[in-house]
Amino acid sequence: MVLQPPKRESMMSNAAVSDRSAEHVSEERLAAELEAYNRAFLELELSWRWDARTFRDLLRIAADRDCVGAYIERQQPHLLRVYEKSFLRDLVLSAKDRHQREC
Repeated sequence: MVLQPPKRESMMSNAAVSDRSAEHVSEERLAAELEAYNRAFLELELSWRWDARTFRDLLRIAADRDCVGAYIERQQPHLLRVYEKSFLRDLVLSAKDRHQREC
């Protein structure tokens, strides 16, 4: 029996399926993270609610994935007169992480 290398078309279709699977996993992970953020906001009685588009925009512009810091600077700058950005970020991230562990 002689082994033949896989056909190029087969390799390409396998790569496409793999890419779609990775995107799906990534989408699920992002959706779970977004839900955890929104639950954290609710728990902390913040009137913030992020949709998928907002979250993606924040991920794109936020340095070191500091979505909370980027959001505060752009949408809630008045809070920076009273609180340190790092304090608010840590508060939200702590609650978000707790909600992610619960799911």
